[in-house]
Amino acid sequence: MNLLIRGGRVIDPSRDVDDYLDILIEEGLISRIDPHIEQEGVPVIEAAGKVVVPGLIDMHCHLRDFNESYKETIATGTKAAALGGFTTVVCEPNTDPPLDTPQAVEQWINRAEQDACVNLYTKVCLTKGRKGKQLVNLRALVHRPWVVAATDDGNPVVSDNVMERAFVKARESELLLTPHCEESPTTIQDFQQQNPLIPLAEEIAHYKREPYYVARDLQLAERTNWRVHISHVSMAQSLGLIKQARARWVPVTCEATPHHLTLTEKDAEKCGPDAKTNPPLRQRDDVKALQQGLKDGTIDCIASDHAPHAPHEKARGWEAAPMGAIGLETSLGVILTSLVHPGIITLTQAIELMSINPARILGLSGGSLSIGKPADITIIDLEKKWVVDPSLFASQGRNTPFKGWRLRGKAYATIVGGKVVMKAEELLV
Repeated sequence: MNLLIRGGRVIDPSRDVDDYLDILIEEGLISRIDPHIEQEGVPVIEAAGKVVVPGLIDMHCHLRDFNESYKETIATGTKAAALGGFTTVVCEPNTDPPLDTPQAVEQWINRAEQDACVNLYTKVCLTKGRKGKQLVNLRALVHRPWVVAATDDGNPVVSDNVMERAFVKARESELLLTPHCEESPTTIQDFQQQNPLIPLAEEIAHYKREPYYVARDLQLAERTNWRVHISHVSMAQSLGLIKQARARWVPVTCEATPHHLTLTEKDAEKCGPDAKTNPPLRQRDDVKALQQGLKDGTIDCIASDHAPHAPHEKARGWEAAPMGAIGLETSLGVILTSLVHPGIITLTQAIELMSINPARILGLSGGSLSIGKPADITIIDLEKKWVVDPSLFASQGRNTPFKGWRLRGKAYATIVGGKVVMKAEELLV
């Protein structure tokens, strides 16, 4: 796995580098970074006119597999990641069966080692069956280095007591918590049972209780002095709570998705079930607040929340269709087109949000182009113009709210551990 990347504009915010440099890779590791490298007998990628950055990391994906392989598999999902420029992805534990036992986690890891074409890590469940009642044995589930966080994904833990104990156990296991501050049919029923005096329409209609769970989990993080990463923040009010918590030195980070950063509820009306997500698309003021959160550093990461469903499931109509949108193959293009090229954020900020910060939060080795590090590298063509056509996706999912969008900017090559897994829109695995 030797390779020379020649003539590209290398941007590595972790080392304050922005210059035209060559990168030599030997035995899967970065061995030299210099203005001009001559090395005979080594394959060359000509990167002139392109940008070379630390490999992109998506810390929030659903790759299904197991009993839901008709939606997506580790093989198809990681191929989608490679096409999108991601060298590393982190999976949610809401598989079927869920990742709530050592056996399920071990089975997932074995399958990932066999089928994944990019670096693959996972989160594990907080409670058995993701039902919010009985905590799992986190210590038994922490298979290093593959397991990097814990969450019940789309089923928030309704009980404050159970969630506080989850924080304590996560701290003991040194495992990041990534709660989903959203509603599901199950949590709505549980909330009604535990809070019968609060009117449903007033408190949880339209899935607007995100700030409630954000505030609760921030309080628990402060009380237990343990790290929390708020998944897919979608509301201005939630960002305000996170800012206030940081002012009190609460150990909190957060992420936003490309669809929440660019689309509104009006787009959901136009797009239909492919734009049915949880959290739902919000109002224009929320989108503006999220974009400001990227600029001022309140939001640490951009993550896709890639959530594939079979076409026949999304064809059931708005009420019956499952929630979720795919994003691995569109995230980079959407961010470049809607946020970087218009000047809302800089290219350097985008790289921080999509590579450096996820690596830092999760404690991964990526996020930097440093000598001696694994050669996880993304090469980007900032000017590549293309139209989103889900029929061409490597993902089995077709449920994108960006269908037909004309984008500017796309991954040119994805290099994982020195191995070129995608180049010029062609998978090499």
